[in-house]
Amino acid sequence: MLRLTTAAGERLEIPGGAIIAVMERVDGANPSTIIFDMGSGPQGDQLSDQYGYVKKLAIDAQAMVNPIEVREKAPSGTARLCFARERIVGRREVKPSVNGINATLFVNLLGKVSALQVSDTFDEMDGVESPALPTATEGNDHA
Repeated sequence: MLRLTTAAGERLEIPGGAIIAVMERVDGANPSTIIFDMGSGPQGDQLSDQYGYVKKLAIDAQAMVNPIEVREKAPSGTARLCFARERIVGRREVKPSVNGINATLFVNLLGKVSALQVSDTFDEMDGVESPALPTATEGNDHA
């Protein structure tokens, strides 16, 4: 059972398996938000607990199998979002843009698919190193 505190100061106790996602708030009004499902459908709750603390509790409780953390780009700024990779139903690479969006993820967090604009690249999400740039001596056959 996870013991959390809502933004209103109320205690919230839910099983770890009920958590769908943990989000960092962009506006700074509250440190974190969770999406959870206790059997009546997904719902969100703003928490006074810090994002990192709630994320660690959820991961330690194995609420999310194979979790991924992405940086969502919103008009008001960038926020971190952690959820299970299985929630991603599709993704689209976006050419690097001035607003920092590198991919669109199609995710099912609230019982329907929605699009998230993220600054993470496919390689970053997949944990793959980007190809190294050739050094000054590589490809130089003038020896």
